[in-house]
Amino acid sequence: MKRKKMLSVLMAAAMLIGLVAGCGSEDNKKPPAENGSGQEDAAGDTGDTGTDQPSEEGGGSEFAGKTLRMMTYVDPAAEDPAQAKVHEVYERFTEDTGIEIEYEIVPWDQSEAKLVIANQGGSAPDIALFSSQKLASLVNAGALNSLDEYIDRDLNRDDFVDAVWNAGTYSGDGKIYCMVSSAHTRGIWYNKNYVSDEEAPDTWDDVIAVGKKVMEENENVYGFGFWGGSHYAAVELTIGPLTWGGGGQLSNPQDGSAAWANPEVADAIQFMSDCYNVHKITPEICMSTTDYSTDVTAQFAAGNIAMILDGSYIRSRLDASDNAGNFGFVPYPAKTEGGTHPHFSNGWAWGIPRNAEQPELAWEFIKWFCQTDIQVAHSLVEGGLPIVKAAADDPAFADEISPLFFENLNHGRSMDPWLYYQEAQEKLAIAGAKYCLDPENENLDELLQKSQDEFNEQYYSE
Repeated sequence: MKRKKMLSVLMAAAMLIGLVAGCGSEDNKKPPAENGSGQEDAAGDTGDTGTDQPSEEGGGSEFAGKTLRMMTYVDPAAEDPAQAKVHEVYERFTEDTGIEIEYEIVPWDQSEAKLVIANQGGSAPDIALFSSQKLASLVNAGALNSLDEYIDRDLNRDDFVDAVWNAGTYSGDGKIYCMVSSAHTRGIWYNKNYVSDEEAPDTWDDVIAVGKKVMEENENVYGFGFWGGSHYAAVELTIGPLTWGGGGQLSNPQDGSAAWANPEVADAIQFMSDCYNVHKITPEICMSTTDYSTDVTAQFAAGNIAMILDGSYIRSRLDASDNAGNFGFVPYPAKTEGGTHPHFSNGWAWGIPRNAEQPELAWEFIKWFCQTDIQVAHSLVEGGLPIVKAAADDPAFADEISPLFFENLNHGRSMDPWLYYQEAQEKLAIAGAKYCLDPENENLDELLQKSQDEFNEQYYSE
């Protein structure tokens, strides 16, 4: 597809998504992966990242007195109390530097669409917070500046966890266009009332064996839950990681077109289908949910599912449950013994719009945000993991689970570089769900090929 045509389609889609999302229910006020930790206190400084440290008194920056325009979903008046606490962290920037922040609050599920429209319309903010997995779409739309020059000038890349660069790099040119504010890691959560640490699964076969054992020993408890169904997040949490573990891919890295009609994707979906249809260790809700947190995570927290695929960000919810203290965490299962354990790692990311009027001021905020004490304070209230390695040594993370999260980040990777992120993943998820719900009458290879061809015809035909 010609670039001009591609951009026009992207813009139309972005504006449509923004309009449709704006009609959502009250439940859409809280982003699904930003649950907060529920902790009140922030830990102290344990080191720095190699950035210039601002003065602890207001006015410590050469930009003191200026105003930074920030687009963010974080709303201090939101029903989600974590957002108010994150906002308090942002306000420390003004205290430390003397730079005021002017906030433009946008719904979390409209962040990318609003950014594209603002950048094209001449009203771009200085800095924007958006989902890192939408990076390819934003870069393709010409909405972001590269950050490499700033990073090489002011930061030491070795001070940061690899997830920062994995999530922030656009595969089309190898440049960094965003920095996640915190890192989300995902794996298998298990309930120790049903699964001991020694039994925690390492492979697909282990998942099936342990899940079946749990159901044999416990009534009304399912063995294993995951996000299946037709929602695009089924690709993020399940189909994608299982495919990568088999050495496969979902898209063509050159242009983001669909490339999911391959044996590795078929094996991943077949595993999901077998868990549900053959071994019956997976509840039906996993194959139809559009709200994983409400439908599946809640069932796991209540003790009705023994193991689920989910993120580090659900920890506060588990800590508040009746089963608090009885949960363990291990990486995604490898396809076979000795295999890899990849998972989708992302986060809400800072970027500087292409047409921002004050890019240096925006970078001043990002640089400030990368300080270890700010990272610890933010992570404790936002629910993700700090992006600077030094923060892992902070006493706030000296519990049993946190070191497992940090170690698991080594298995994290970004999503395949879709230019049409949600559209592509929904197309694949629908094909997978159609097979899982009726495997006796559907041909998986044909479903994958047909959905791939239809997607590429719609978005990549000349």
